Amino acid sequence: MSLPPSRCKVVLVDDADGIRQLVRIFLERDGRFDVVAEATDGRTAIDVVAAEMPDVILLDISMPVLDGLQALPLIKAAAPGTRVVMLSGLDDADIRSQALDLGAESYFLKTSDIGDVVEELAKLCPS
Repeated sequence: MSLPPSRCKVVLVDDADGIRQLVRIFLERDGRFDVVAEATDGRTAIDVVAAEMPDVILLDISMPVLDGLQALPLIKAAAPGTRVVMLSGLDDADIRSQALDLGAESYFLKTSDIGDVVEELAKLCPS
């Protein structure tokens, strides 16, 4: 008897409830993911990621308390094995470059096809 494949542990971080809910629905329907936690700001995200040690985090840039760019290096320090995908409403080459320089694997706009975001998350999960 073989074990079912392990599912990818994901944390969603965005101050927009609707964005988190939409992404959660797509990830849960996909079947390859377990959304283990959510956060609405960068400070909470650091604590959640340290506690959950997810495979992947989807991280917004513009948030209260601590934005995604400020939180990113702290998240990477708290959970070095966690891969980070930025999801932003900001179509700015400098911000994209800064996010990638800080350790994000990729950068998607909130207007991106949700299927592309899901596939990127799946690609970054351990197999």
